[in-house]
Amino acid sequence: MTRPRIILASGSAIRRQILTSAGVPFEAMKPDVDETVIKDAVQKDGVDLETLAMMLAEAKCMDVARRTDAIVIGSDQIMEFQGRAYDKPADIAEARARLTEIQDASHTLINAVAVARNGEIIWRNLDRPSLTMRAMTVEEIDAYLDEAGPEILASVGAYQIEKLGGRLFERVEGDHFAILGLSLFPLLDLLRREGALDY
Repeated sequence: MTRPRIILASGSAIRRQILTSAGVPFEAMKPDVDETVIKDAVQKDGVDLETLAMMLAEAKCMDVARRTDAIVIGSDQIMEFQGRAYDKPADIAEARARLTEIQDASHTLINAVAVARNGEIIWRNLDRPSLTMRAMTVEEIDAYLDEAGPEILASVGAYQIEKLGGRLFERVEGDHFAILGLSLFPLLDLLRREGALDY
């Protein structure tokens, strides 16, 4: 029996790395989705952040799924701090402000994953890991930003916990892969059930 193809509907390097490290055979295809349009539309309707994250994951997934019969994986992550949603920082100045604001406090990463096959959503998963950042001085934040460099702008929290960003935290609760941006274990279970993986 021929295994179904797997497509990751994402341009995210860390999501590609997660699947590659787990030995999942896949192709990556960046979806053509304007997230701002979706966010602006739902903001007027007062949609909660979990629903928004799933809507974005589904939109990415379905944009690619309409063009193929492969198993398509879409994912989105929203950072929530004190009831407010945060996007990726635009520059280092915004990253500095972000880290200053969330240091010595806890925040949540809402990770939504949607999978489609034959043009229909067949599976959804939502995780909410909680991260507690240690208290940091302005000097420590600046030292981190100088060493980590502009690649931290790819993270909603202005950190990459899998790299130097791990040094900023006191405690994390929840799935490690959900923190990185793709809930791996439930996804692997789904891929096995769909006949895309041997084990």
